Amino acid sequence: MKTRIPQLAIFTLLIFFSGNLFAQSENKKTEIQILGTPHLSQLKSFNPEMLDALMNILARKSFDVVCVEAMPAELLYDIRSRKDSAFSEVLSSFGGSRLIIADSVQSKLGINFLEAKKKFSMLTSKENLSDRERLSLIEYALASADPVSATLNYIQLQEKSISEQSLIPQEYFDKLQKNQKQTNEIYSLAVQLAAKQNLKKIELIDDFQDEALLFKFFPDFIQDYTENQEAFKDIGKLPVFVKGDKLKKQSVETKDLLEYYRFINSEEYMTQDFEAQWEIWLNTNFESGSDKARYYLWEMRNLQIASNILRVSATNPGKNVLVIIGSSHKSFIEKYLRQVSDIHIMSFN
Repeated sequence: MKTRIPQLAIFTLLIFFSGNLFAQSENKKTEIQILGTPHLSQLKSFNPEMLDALMNILARKSFDVVCVEAMPAELLYDIRSRKDSAFSEVLSSFGGSRLIIADSVQSKLGINFLEAKKKFSMLTSKENLSDRERLSLIEYALASADPVSATLNYIQLQEKSISEQSLIPQEYFDKLQKNQKQTNEIYSLAVQLAAKQNLKKIELIDDFQDEALLFKFFPDFIQDYTENQEAFKDIGKLPVFVKGDKLKKQSVETKDLLEYYRFINSEEYMTQDFEAQWEIWLNTNFESGSDKARYYLWEMRNLQIASNILRVSATNPGKNVLVIIGSSHKSFIEKYLRQVSDIHIMSFN
């Protein structure tokens, strides 16, 4: 005996299945590209034109968010508030000047850090900005200890002379102009790419506390390392680094770094770089244990970076996120992020 299914039931099932399909299509995973990079400021004869081919590939992916290897302002303020001498070098090397400028700009504008962040966020949510609004965005970025986003918006100012209408000193705008010409991965790559894609903000996702903690708990680490040089003397001769140095030299000669970027973002490089630079600390057996601490704190730093990337992803679900960071971080960060169900790691190669 055949059982007839009422038309209403069929219609209900169709709605159910089509609804599920629609929900699946709407539930797009957050796409994250971790781009390992050399520190371009250390690359002999580097010229931003060497990034043109790489930039073209990245631009085609239409990233909604760009993240770089710099510490968030909140972390800088936290470190400063501790008044711990162990972290004084971290602060002076990686953000002290940012806080000095932020304090000055906050005073000129009559606002505090939290107010500056709120006003900055409100303006970044606007679709189109006038030059006057863009100027305000620059001011609030500087007051938020974020010179990277300030530089990004300075590049996009149509009429640079409008900066003369600002309450803050012209010397700060001169600094932004100098930032624009810096030859490193933040200003030569991340900021230029973000400007091409009309983004208003660069996300800062690094954490440089690992070495401060290492020297705080193991002040003799350098002595330990020096006394065990035999274990490290041949690292530079390993195939992965010989091949990398050869590709880097060729890339500089041809004025195109694309193939070098392809290599340092490959599985081959990541696996061998981990074995050479990081796994070694688990086998050296320093009597003090500072070698193990070096490794654990490196894992800690990368976990903190991954945490910051997840924080950014939380406010940008389903978006395309680009993280530009030193190549040795890439394998660690991808390892952590692959465990998050709603994230898909994009392959560069």
